[in-house]
Amino acid sequence: MKTLPAPLRLIAILGLALVLGGCASYQVRVEGGKSLAGMQRFFVVTNLNDNHALDRRIVEAIKAHGFEAESGPLTLMPDNAQLIVSYQDRWSWDFGDHLVLLSLTVRDPNRNEMVATVSYNASIPEREPVSTLVTRLVDRLFAK
Repeated sequence: MKTLPAPLRLIAILGLALVLGGCASYQVRVEGGKSLAGMQRFFVVTNLNDNHALDRRIVEAIKAHGFEAESGPLTLMPDNAQLIVSYQDRWSWDFGDHLVLLSLTVRDPNRNEMVATVSYNASIPEREPVSTLVTRLVDRLFAK
C-alpha cells in the first residue's frame, strides 16, 4: 500500500482544514427602513417545546445590552413591549445535546411586521456553551 508524498499529504490536510473550518455561520438581516434604534422593551416569546431555557438566555443577553426584556407565552406579553422576539432552535445529540440552529426573529407587535432576523447555523456542532452562542447571536443583532 502506497502513502501519499509529503507535499500531497500537506495539501490534503490543509484542504480538509479549510472545508471543516467553515462549519458555523451567523447571518443578520435587518428589513429595509427598519431599525432597533429607540426601542427599549423586548418580549421573548417562550417556545413550549424548549427544554434548554433559551428564552431566559436570550432575555439575559438582551439585558446585557442595557435593554428591558421579559419572556413568557405571547398571551402574557406586557402592553408596553415595543418588540417581540421569537426563536426557532434545532439540536443534535452526540453524547450530549448540541445546538446546531438558532434563529431569532424580531417583530413590531403593533404592525406585526418583521424588523430583523439573525441566525446561527452549524453543520458540525460547536463545543461552546449555549450561553456563549446566544450572546454572540444577540450581539450581532444589535451590531446592525
